[in-house]
Amino acid sequence: RRLSPQGRLCATCRRTSALYAVHAFVSYKDVAKELVWRLKFSGARAAAQEIARLLAAHLTPPENVIVMHAPTASSRLRRRGYDQAELIARALARELRLPYMPVLKRLGQQQQVGAGRSQRLAQLATAFRVSQPGLIKDAHILLIDDVLTTGATLEAAAKTLKAVGAKRISGIVFAQA
Repeated sequence: RRLSPQGRLCATCRRTSALYAVHAFVSYKDVAKELVWRLKFSGARAAAQEIARLLAAHLTPPENVIVMHAPTASSRLRRRGYDQAELIARALARELRLPYMPVLKRLGQQQQVGAGRSQRLAQLATAFRVSQPGLIKDAHILLIDDVLTTGATLEAAAKTLKAVGAKRISGIVFAQA
C-alpha cells in the first residue's frame, strides 16, 4: 500500500482496502528498530509506554474513536508472555484518554516474519474474529500495531472489523519497514 502525506491510502488502494488511513510515524531503523526489538524480543515492556508516548505526541484523534490492537499470533504470545501491540494500544489509549476495547481476536498460529504480501494476505484471510461486534458497530477505530511491513495484518484485521459494522478503521503503527 502507498500512503499519502496525510496517511490516507492512495486512490487505487482505497477502492479495495477496508482501511481509511494508515499512519506510520518512523522508519524501522536505528533507534526505532532497537526500541521495537527490545519490546518484542528482550522483554522490555516499558518500551511500549515510550512508543505510546511518542505516538500520542503526533496524534490528534477524532472524537468517538475506539482504540484496539492487531493481535499477534498465539504462538508468539505464549513464547513472549505478552502481545506487544496490546501493550502499545493500552498505553496509547491511556495517553489519549480514549476507550480501549480488545475485542479483535487472532485465530491460529501463522507468523508473518519472512512471508511476502500475497502469502501474508492468504495466511490472514480468516485469522481474526470480533468477540463483541455490537461494541464496534458504526465506530471509528484506531487499529494499533508495532511495525508495518506489507500491511497485510492491518488489512485483514480491518476487513474483519468492517464485516461486523465498523464505520472507519485507521491503522496506527510506530514504524514502517
